[in-house]
Amino acid sequence: MSSVQSLLDTMQKLRDKDLGCPWDIEQTFQSLSKHLIEEAYEVTDAISRQDYANLQEELGDVLLQVIFHSQIASELELFNFNEVADTLNQKLIRRHPHVFARGVVPESAEEQAIIWEAVKKEEKKEDLPQPTFADIPSSMPPTLRAERIQKQASKKGFDWTSAHDVILKVEEEIAELKLAISNNDPDNMEEELGDLLFTVINVGRHLNIDANDALARSNNKFISRFHSLEKELEVSEQSFEGTFPQELEKIWDRIKLDE
Repeated sequence: MSSVQSLLDTMQKLRDKDLGCPWDIEQTFQSLSKHLIEEAYEVTDAISRQDYANLQEELGDVLLQVIFHSQIASELELFNFNEVADTLNQKLIRRHPHVFARGVVPESAEEQAIIWEAVKKEEKKEDLPQPTFADIPSSMPPTLRAERIQKQASKKGFDWTSAHDVILKVEEEIAELKLAISNNDPDNMEEELGDLLFTVINVGRHLNIDANDALARSNNKFISRFHSLEKELEVSEQSFEGTFPQELEKIWDRIKLDE
């Protein structure tokens, strides 16, 4: 028996209404949705830490979610895991004509992305026309959703010509945020901060830098420096409360120089 089939059998037993697990039995698409998102984040965290043993485990947890949802769908007579796998396989073959149908071989990943989108568009041509951005989930994390929105707008021809132009827009958004702050307008402050964040993400897109990866790197860097700051204060028998902000800033700058 294959590992996948064994896993399918395990999930079926867990969902058995008489002999299964009470927690597994009561789960639905809706109740599992948040767990799927959490597991995906844990995969990206393992990758960012280059913890490949943990990555193996976390990929298994993502697969569990796919198996779980497929089992529920099978019980509802919607589809089953094999149909999920077959649909994916057909899509991969269809969207890589240069590999499976002797199509024109793309010279770069960028060209392949264009082919992928062209085939995707052809697949959906019989569907009713949808408004731009309709296929971008509102539940997607805001930074990821912003990047998807910007990419779709760019495909329509609505985009800046260079990263430099977007940086000028960042400066404009900063000025507008400062004005909102000086006017003590909380609602406008929130709006302008959102515009600033959206534009910064656009800078990353033009530089081919993933904003989420960049922010994750900065998060980890801040945590590391803060731990070093805590250790220095502990060694010198100081506390945050008893240390002047200027002194904390000096220690912080020294930690940065020592990296």
